[in-house]
Amino acid sequence: MPETESMQTEGRAAPASPAPSFADILCAIDGKEGGFSAVEHAAALAGTQGRLTFLAVTSFRSGGAHRAPAIGPARASGILKRAEGIAREAGLPYASEVDPRSPPARVILDWSAKYDLLALGAPAGSWPARLLSVGVGNKALEGFTTALLVARPLAEDRRLGDRIVVASDGLEASHAVVDLAARLAHPDGSNVTLVHALGRESPIKRGRRRAQEDTLKEQEQTLTRTRASGTSELVVEPGRAADVIKSAAAAADASLVVMGSRRLDGLRAMGSVSRRVVHQARCSVLLVPPATLTR
Repeated sequence: MPETESMQTEGRAAPASPAPSFADILCAIDGKEGGFSAVEHAAALAGTQGRLTFLAVTSFRSGGAHRAPAIGPARASGILKRAEGIAREAGLPYASEVDPRSPPARVILDWSAKYDLLALGAPAGSWPARLLSVGVGNKALEGFTTALLVARPLAEDRRLGDRIVVASDGLEASHAVVDLAARLAHPDGSNVTLVHALGRESPIKRGRRRAQEDTLKEQEQTLTRTRASGTSELVVEPGRAADVIKSAAAAADASLVVMGSRRLDGLRAMGSVSRRVVHQARCSVLLVPPATLTR
């Protein structure tokens, strides 16, 4: 790990409880509201046994002897203090770090490699837009397999996971993503929508349709069994996957979309489905490489 300035060590420990889905979460924050939404959502995903690390990448506006950091020391301190307050309120241990290197996207990817989840804010022009842009060719992306949360603010009367849309392609690897969505749903009541898009079919795809149908039925049963209260439903619609997922999220007024990244070699290989949902959905999106999950 590169040398950095640590501005805060540990927050207080939380009481014991079942292990969280994401025990060690990195929150990359730059002072924008989306970043603080990412911290709030990360705290919810961490449960009471998780741990948060806040990363402020200060970088520099320009080179030369008189270069100045894009985020000055006082502002970085204020940003981290606000994030730390969210962690303390949630009862979670935390650490805060400042890294002055450039470019920010590469720095964040370097840090994220040792964490279970990378949480970022979603406004246009923030880190997700740069990380997920079609033209990104940085080799660091090739091996990036950390789960990614792209967060958007919630209304005060909403909570992350109160209405979840989970996307499934009906293949075996999607079981782990559906299981994760079931674990993230609130035990005291969440609405979970399992969505599957029917695209154009080749003869090969028509031959595996029955297997996909069986998989979707099993996944629907998984959601039904794990819902102590609330509702679950299966939505199968024709159309492009990204459009079907976005429409289902809008119809459900979802607070979170959960979906897998299709390939195992990271964000660089993520297709247009993941990018379009991340950029265009109105709610937070959790992207999870299925290989990082176990059933």
